[in-house]
Amino acid sequence: MAEAAAGRVGARGRFEAWVVSSFNLVVLSLVGLLAAHAGGALEGELAGFGTLPGVAVFAYLWLLTAAATRWALADGGLADLRNGLRGLWRLVLRGFAAGALIGAAFLLGVLLVGAILNGAPLPSLAFIALIGVAAASVVGGVIGGLSVLLDAGCYWAAGRLVGRWAGSAVSDEASDAE
Repeated sequence: MAEAAAGRVGARGRFEAWVVSSFNLVVLSLVGLLAAHAGGALEGELAGFGTLPGVAVFAYLWLLTAAATRWALADGGLADLRNGLRGLWRLVLRGFAAGALIGAAFLLGVLLVGAILNGAPLPSLAFIALIGVAAASVVGGVIGGLSVLLDAGCYWAAGRLVGRWAGSAVSDEASDAE
């Protein structure tokens, strides 16, 4: 019996991590693309960037995000928010750490592929990686922490809506019984 319950919790945790990571990556991608478009940065950049590289970059980023989100939610998931500010703070810290790991791993992956394709010399690549990973970790951490706040807001709003829907369904059933 306990094993069956643990399996459901595990499946629920995997589903929650999948939903949260997909939501966060789509929101981040849309915000980034809209900001780049508004700033005019996409005018000539996307012309040389094909579909296959775009899908590969998105898939790589999604895999990193899914793995990091699963780790960040491992200690109770978004339900940890029920512990008040302590639970939120714990999730924000884990979100910051996960975002920092995503930022560093994403940059290293892009640099590695770029170096292989372009034959970049190892010393210059190491220098770029050293500085870039530090910056990408900070940026990724900030984005990860902010993503947790967005997730917490969505979780809170969904809980309020479901509570209202469940309450109205109960009152509808009660009025039907009368």
